[in-house]
Amino acid sequence: MNIHDALRDPRLSGKLMLALQRAILGQFTISDWEEFGYETGEHDYITNHERLRRSLYFGDDDYGACVFQALRYFANNNPSAIATLLKRKDIRLALENESPELLYELGLIESHVPSLQAESISASQVVERALADADHLLLKSGPVSCIDRLHTALHGYLKDACLRAGLIFDDQASLTQLFKLLRASHPKLQHLGSQDKDVVRVLNSFSSVVDALNTIRNHASVAHPNDKLLDDAEAMLMVNATRTLFHYLNAKV
Repeated sequence: MNIHDALRDPRLSGKLMLALQRAILGQFTISDWEEFGYETGEHDYITNHERLRRSLYFGDDDYGACVFQALRYFANNNPSAIATLLKRKDIRLALENESPELLYELGLIESHVPSLQAESISASQVVERALADADHLLLKSGPVSCIDRLHTALHGYLKDACLRAGLIFDDQASLTQLFKLLRASHPKLQHLGSQDKDVVRVLNSFSSVVDALNTIRNHASVAHPNDKLLDDAEAMLMVNATRTLFHYLNAKV
């Protein structure tokens, strides 16, 4: 959908303004506002909006209202600035995590697997830190940079899940070995509902994903000094596949 059309739709425009305001509150610094101003030709407006800058700097309660004011100004006077916001990596990732249905409605994504919040899982501090690092690297450096941290997080999570289920494994067990053990021996993964056979086929397919994640991490990510790195589209495929597996296991076991 064209951004001008979206801004003329009261329902959609309201949802967009709210989602962007929340994303900006969580992501933007003074430097980000400066950069955005130069990107959009709105540097004078941002520089002269002293209350916006001051409330951000001092953490004042009216900063959120100032952000709404700025967004309304851009929507009314320079809609392309809203389009630029939607293309920024930091804002886009925040929206993909918090408002994927809005991006879908705008026609900006076909589907999305949200990140897994570390505090929502039962796992070690290593897993929590690795998940946080992965989200940070995805935002700042792109998907290929976070594959190693997602690999670490999933490896640690599978170890923790096996331990909690009383399953015995070697300390040096690989990611693939741990997933195979969990799939074969965890009591909650033995009976998978009315479509058991079909779900088993899906989980068996994820065994290939896990095995591929090992190889990609070692030979096509920044975990090692590899000459040929995974392209962004394929790296994001691995990120979303790993997140999907995380979400399922966290809900199931």
